[in-house]
Amino acid sequence: MIRNRTFHSRTLRLASMVLLVAHSGLNAQESDRKPLKIVFLIGQSNMVGYAHPRTAWYLTRPLYVPPPGTATVKSDGYNGGQFYWSGLMFARGDSAEFNAKGKALMAERKAILKLWRGRVYDNFSRAAIASGKKSEWKTEEWGPAPVDEDGQFRSNMGRFLGEKLREKEVSKRMAEHIESPQNKLHPKVAVGLIARRDEAIAEDLKRVRRIFLKDTRPEDFDGLDEAIKDMGRITHKNRLAYAKMVRERINLPIAERTHISALGAVAGEPTGHKPDGITHGVLSLGYSKFATNCGPEYPFGISFEQMVDGPVLLIKCAWGGKSLQGDFRPPSLATEEEPTGLNWKLVTRHIREVLDDPGKYHPDYDPQAGYDLLGLVWFQGWNDAGNEDYGKQLVAFIRDFREEVKAPNLPVVCGLLGHSAWERTTFDGEVNRGMLHASEHPDLKGTVDLVNTVKYYPIELGFKAAVKEAYGEESPEYKKAGEVLDRAVSKDPVHYHGSAKFWYLTGDAMARKLVNLLNGGEPTIHKEAARILGKE
Repeated sequence: MIRNRTFHSRTLRLASMVLLVAHSGLNAQESDRKPLKIVFLIGQSNMVGYAHPRTAWYLTRPLYVPPPGTATVKSDGYNGGQFYWSGLMFARGDSAEFNAKGKALMAERKAILKLWRGRVYDNFSRAAIASGKKSEWKTEEWGPAPVDEDGQFRSNMGRFLGEKLREKEVSKRMAEHIESPQNKLHPKVAVGLIARRDEAIAEDLKRVRRIFLKDTRPEDFDGLDEAIKDMGRITHKNRLAYAKMVRERINLPIAERTHISALGAVAGEPTGHKPDGITHGVLSLGYSKFATNCGPEYPFGISFEQMVDGPVLLIKCAWGGKSLQGDFRPPSLATEEEPTGLNWKLVTRHIREVLDDPGKYHPDYDPQAGYDLLGLVWFQGWNDAGNEDYGKQLVAFIRDFREEVKAPNLPVVCGLLGHSAWERTTFDGEVNRGMLHASEHPDLKGTVDLVNTVKYYPIELGFKAAVKEAYGEESPEYKKAGEVLDRAVSKDPVHYHGSAKFWYLTGDAMARKLVNLLNGGEPTIHKEAARILGKE
């Protein structure tokens, strides 16, 4: 724990209090003063959050398991809406060469489509003709042009592009890759794994249901949407009244000792830096982009205050579509060509403003007790896909952030990107590998832990279209999928299907990881990573 300037260390504070008790007769009430506990939560849309409370209904229901045929029905050519073909991206074997092949085939398909679309548009689009820059169609080399008698091509484009893909046997090779004996994660295997996903997180689910839903039943959610409509427009001005109404209906709690200050994509007052918002108050639902929703700050704070003693202040800064290599670039990596990121500057300025006057943001702040800086929670990475330097940049970010807040050993918890959904692919991608690198770095090891959000990602909530493709719109299988998935997915399902199940599990896990570090525990991700990567 990091003390503010009033108390530079825990030892100094305790020693001072012993002297005061001995020589000044300090009364019991003064000795019980608790410092304000401050946690920073920073990131992009993962941290912004899009979970609507209606989707917590899914936490009261059994896991939805797509019917087996969803994994085997496939068209002759690649169809991104069919689950079978999505298996190209998560096919997994023992060799790096095999694991890279799926991406290579997708890249090849994309390049072929781009090539032939470009050739057609360069010859037959209205813009090309009007500009006089129309190129010559090479019939002998390219074959017949995909146009009808009056030169129109759009109705023929799909068939034409399909023929070009078939000439290169792209879909055939894709299917061979999926069906390869090397592939240990065939779509049939993947669908089978879904049925057992909740078994691995049974204790986490039990805890989250107890903390957030108590004895809430599925039928308690009936009428919630109508009750929300009856309140009219929900903004930061009636956020607390909204949260109280939701609590009355489905038991979602409001914090007792935790407040929050939020900057970025949050329902609040405008800052003058569009489209930023800024707001603060008691922690409840509503500190997301929409005042009806939440991100990980809500479950994190509710869970965290149950595990610590004293008042808590969360400082959340989050925007969608921001990268570490650009927007959050820390000062130590800045160059003339790539300066310190704007969002780094916005974050640190806001933090300084809060730390200069904590009493403005939490009514229980006691200047005599001061505050403790307890940790940083980092949930970001979507815009750094393909960034091979993510791990090095994250190490620099953590170092610079600790220096900025004058907390050299500040505990850090990072959330992995969970979209891969399958345990075997947990550390695929530059971002997740980069976070693991940061947690193992000699300068940071022991103070950085990761939350494996892969096991919380409700991949089954994205199967509605695939079930339709496999069984048809009038089938019982599709109707069942609709009944479940329409209630479990937010209407604005940006990332993780806007699922309360995902965000509550993730936020709670982040809180537990941080408390473990604060109590002197070792980061737990290393043992988990060793098992997943086969290094045990």
